[in-house]
Amino acid sequence: MFKKLFIFFFREYLFWMVFFFICRSIFLIYNSSELKEISFWETISTFLNSLYLDTSMSSYFLAFTFICFSLFGFFNRTIFFIINRAYVVVILFLFSLITIAELKIYDEWGTKLNIKAIRFLEHPSEVINSTSTSFLIFGFIAVGILSFIGFYMHKKICRTEIVLLTFKKRWLGTCVFFLIVPCLIVLGIRGGVQQIPIQQSDAYFSKHNILNLGAVNSGWNLGQSFWENRMIMKGNPYIYFPQEEAKKTVQELYKTEKDSTINFLKIQKPNIALVILEGWSADMIKSLGGYDSVTTGFDKLASEGILFDSIYASGSLSDQGMTAIFSAFPALPFGTSIIGQPGKYGHLPCLNTEFHKLGYATSYLFGGQLSYGNIKAYMYYNNFDKILEGKDFDSDIPQGKLGVHDEFLYARQLQELKNEKEPFVAAMFTSSSHSPYDMPMERKIFWGDDEINYVNSMYYADSCLFDFVQKAKKEKWFDNTLFIFVSDHSHRSPKHWAQEQPEYRRIPMLFYGNVIKDEFKGYRYKKICSQIDLASTLLNQLNLSAEKFKWSKNLFNPHANEFAFYETRDGFGFVRPNQYLVYSRSSDNFLFEKTISPAEKAKLEKEGKGFLQTVFQEYTDY
Repeated sequence: MFKKLFIFFFREYLFWMVFFFICRSIFLIYNSSELKEISFWETISTFLNSLYLDTSMSSYFLAFTFICFSLFGFFNRTIFFIINRAYVVVILFLFSLITIAELKIYDEWGTKLNIKAIRFLEHPSEVINSTSTSFLIFGFIAVGILSFIGFYMHKKICRTEIVLLTFKKRWLGTCVFFLIVPCLIVLGIRGGVQQIPIQQSDAYFSKHNILNLGAVNSGWNLGQSFWENRMIMKGNPYIYFPQEEAKKTVQELYKTEKDSTINFLKIQKPNIALVILEGWSADMIKSLGGYDSVTTGFDKLASEGILFDSIYASGSLSDQGMTAIFSAFPALPFGTSIIGQPGKYGHLPCLNTEFHKLGYATSYLFGGQLSYGNIKAYMYYNNFDKILEGKDFDSDIPQGKLGVHDEFLYARQLQELKNEKEPFVAAMFTSSSHSPYDMPMERKIFWGDDEINYVNSMYYADSCLFDFVQKAKKEKWFDNTLFIFVSDHSHRSPKHWAQEQPEYRRIPMLFYGNVIKDEFKGYRYKKICSQIDLASTLLNQLNLSAEKFKWSKNLFNPHANEFAFYETRDGFGFVRPNQYLVYSRSSDNFLFEKTISPAEKAKLEKEGKGFLQTVFQEYTDY
């Protein structure tokens, strides 16, 4: 009896996979004009790369079907199959509506259906008036036809009348079905037993965004959009001033007396080797006032480069760090991550795009699953020439739970750069300083209490970094390369700062290389700054416009304001020279503060709230 129930349950899964195939085909056929210059086989690959997300979406749908099948198995009442059939009809209609509506959404915005489009339904008359009559007629007819096709297919593929005629109640078989199938559903929903659950990134495979969007399951995408924005369904929760007043406050923060740049580079178009360091805290670096003898390699490099003394991470997660570094977009509270939403991150600028304009070859290397935090989708969307991750390493390369250890990651980067066309931007993201800290090294440091494993991982990560630079010195491209070492976010060090405290958020950033003028080697930049300031600073050194990166300031403009903004769980931290405020929205209070006068505190509060209100409104409007 288990076998019979399982077969018919599998037919339900097969039905959804076929239906998703039809919906995807409609999307690609409707947009066939964009496929003319794409090879046939790459277009076909869209369907292969869609299987994981389609399986996840069908597993969500099958959860209710499983309940109906189980109840039928225990009680042998046809009403449960009738309920399931009605449920399928409703889902078919809704998914058909999503599929057809998405055709118009893509025409208008270049994205799939998301929460922003759903919000327009609050004003149905505006939706009708802004849509052509021909498309409305086509849409209603198409939704009806697609729903009918789905219903007909369900009857033919699932054939529930057969199980009704042949079923004999067997408690043992039904119990086995009841115990085993939920495990399969959970595995299907999360995409398998791998460390990181399935993400939209798992469907991304091409430099052509139309194919990546085609591979993403429309229902899964919409559900993700709802989930990411569940806390802000009613709009921006951080409204403290009239919007124009908040914008004016932000404009004053970025206002400079003069647009000028102190140039520290010897050459106009250096190579860029960007190393994003996983979870490096300033507390672990002696030259930043941290512990001694942990990151001795970094300290040696700092003595020959430009070290940023008071730089703060914008967020507390890696995905937030990526958009802060590459797009100069500030991290947001509520765990909100713009990188997880193609409909929103498509509005952001990206350093990769600017470097492409100068003829740079670009690459991104990571030793783990790039699907984490949807980073892979973001990188593909922004057209990095080469994207490599854990699965692209040889199987005999030692790996930990999160992927390739740092020493092997750096070795692969050196190998990749041997034949790289110059000038290049070679970005890489390390992982050994992330839990579970399973680096291939015996414990070297025996202090740190509950953070002893993190301290040792930093020792290992530092030794790998220093070794990478020493080996890079032997390469022909070294003398033309600017190395940038910057952390994606910080970490709870043995000093046990609260995550909201400014001390917790301090991270390292170092510019290093022979392309730096001699007078800047060993220079310490002591002004308050943020991770998001990297973009404008770098572009201005290359005499490129940073106008698109409006949240980023040029740190080598002597007239730039000193401040750093960072998110907290439900508020913000705002840092000025010798002052800071950390605000919580839920308690409407300051968790931590250090100010020199009531007037300065009021000013900091207005600047921090104005910044948060403005950036969150921009995010909401995307």
